Amino acid sequence: MDVAQDLLLRHLHEIGLLDELAFKGGTSLRKLYAGAQGRFSLDLDFSVRDLDGDAPVILALLVEAVDDLQLGPFRFGTLERRGKTHLTISTDLTSTGTLSSKLDVNPPPWLEPIRRGWVPLDIHARYGGPLPLLTVVRLEENVAEKIARLNRTTTARDAYDLVWLWKHYRDDGGLDTELVRRLAVLKMWVDAYGLSAVGSLAWKPGHEAFAFNPGSWLRTRSTQEFDSEDIGQLSVPAPDIDELAADLVAGYSFLGDLSPDESTVARLDAGDRALVLRMLAALPTCRLTAGTIW
Repeated sequence: MDVAQDLLLRHLHEIGLLDELAFKGGTSLRKLYAGAQGRFSLDLDFSVRDLDGDAPVILALLVEAVDDLQLGPFRFGTLERRGKTHLTISTDLTSTGTLSSKLDVNPPPWLEPIRRGWVPLDIHARYGGPLPLLTVVRLEENVAEKIARLNRTTTARDAYDLVWLWKHYRDDGGLDTELVRRLAVLKMWVDAYGLSAVGSLAWKPGHEAFAFNPGSWLRTRSTQEFDSEDIGQLSVPAPDIDELAADLVAGYSFLGDLSPDESTVARLDAGDRALVLRMLAALPTCRLTAGTIW
């Protein structure tokens, strides 16, 4: 599956489709940051790269490019399940049958994406050519989305990724923790109430509003809170969950240092939209400007 993902991403780059996308999520962290040290991730998550990108249109183009595609020993396709698009991969190299994973295209990131190369692996030498630089969502924004998800539910994969990133990017300015914290509370608010911009661009609300309480987020989560199947997919051997939970608290204690504006937004009050818009417009790289979002 890992190799099949690599070959598919290279193919999508070669036909120009990845020019419209910014890679994100756990799979991007593995391939572009962690390499073999990171957990394996099945899903392919993207955001449209540009503010004028149309996520449904680009997802349709992805589906068209992937259906009935064969790359080396791998056959690709897509299927719809409960309103979500899934990538299918089959091969005669193993007896595991057809595997499927989520294939998702989201609205554009708030920070300007960056270009990044793959973490080298020995297997890459057997691909018959180089792997391209990929456009990727900034690490701080990727981390903030995982923090926001952990405010709703305890997913072992997100906890694992956050701990790995803390251990490897906590020094020498590798992770702007103040920016991560600000993005996280803004992500939670927009997840609850949505955001619109010029044209048809929108970040639609999709989750129940849970106010962000740093004390609750930074609690030591019990083993029972983690999904057992999720844990088994993290790594071999699976990590010690008590240790993972403790590291999560140690690494993300900065979430308790909310500024006054962040504390206000963390309440997830719909009446704070004007403040949210000002904070979004003040983010680095100035993608979202005052007057173009509401």
